[in-house]
Amino acid sequence: MGEICLNKLVSFIVPVYNAEKYLEQCIDSILNQSHERIEVILVNDGSADRSGEICNAYKKKDGRIKVLHQDNAGPSVARNRGIEAATGEYIQFVDSDDYIAPHMTETLLETLKGGLQLVICGYQLVTREGQRVISMENFSFHRPGIYSKEEFLAHFGEIYQDYYVHYNWNKLYITDLIRQNGLRFDEEIIRGEDLFFNLQYLEHCRKIAIISDFLYYYTTSNNESITSTFRPDLFENQQLLLETTRGFLRRNGAYSGTNKDLIEKFYTVRIAACFSNLFHPDSTLSREETLEHIREIMGDQRVNQSVAYFEKGDSEKRRIGKWIRKKAVKQLYVYYYVKSEYKKRFGPKSEKWI
Repeated sequence: MGEICLNKLVSFIVPVYNAEKYLEQCIDSILNQSHERIEVILVNDGSADRSGEICNAYKKKDGRIKVLHQDNAGPSVARNRGIEAATGEYIQFVDSDDYIAPHMTETLLETLKGGLQLVICGYQLVTREGQRVISMENFSFHRPGIYSKEEFLAHFGEIYQDYYVHYNWNKLYITDLIRQNGLRFDEEIIRGEDLFFNLQYLEHCRKIAIISDFLYYYTTSNNESITSTFRPDLFENQQLLLETTRGFLRRNGAYSGTNKDLIEKFYTVRIAACFSNLFHPDSTLSREETLEHIREIMGDQRVNQSVAYFEKGDSEKRRIGKWIRKKAVKQLYVYYYVKSEYKKRFGPKSEKWI
């Protein structure tokens, strides 16, 4: 490993909330990094289980660990506190139920030189039932390399649809770039806050590297998809995420061609998920309230502008696009109602996590 890596301190920021089952594996994977010049900032976000005790115990064992305790305020507040407390030249984020490869930091540091401001790596999706791993799937961008900002943005649609820009845990950031530009996680956003932060960070990047190594292990369970719980504000959230992405691309002259097509195709998937969400078994909505929500979505100008992309999709998307165009509220209601009843009877199908 080059001298440039040996002399750099990396700050790990780990928001912790009710993660006692997996927290020790997470912390151990960070402490066992081949690059030893690290500090680990564990921000206990009002956990109701033993997570806080585990954090304190690790602090006593290893001087590289700092522990901050706060009332439950969400991961954005926790990450912002970690940024404030960080003393390293670089920052990595790790979620408390995930873990990382032993050489992750060393590999990212070796890559982040020559004027680069960001490194993005591949990851593995680890699906668990309790403590048992039931599947592992690799995700790596098919065009690894070093990109200027303009070159990176030219491939943004591909990067976006493969979830490489959505998360903060498969990246290495420069601390000064974050602080000098006043970058923070938006504490008002509950879902998608990573994406907002990354788009802000990318505004200030000149060169970005994408490597194919699978260095982060993102753990999930079968009940953690977008449709696993009823989210009354899902439509508003998806609108905000996609409009922010569109705005970022427009400002940078990259909202056209393949980028635009892929972003809008992605948008149709999210809107279909919003319809499905209204029929979740945990929904508190009455029939009339559900119909009103469908009318609201169908009447949204941005949704109507996407109809052409629905009509380019599979048979289900084409059907949804036709109903949106015709404002066929009851037809769409019946379709999703029957679909939800089928799932109740025969069990949910596997759905792509987000």
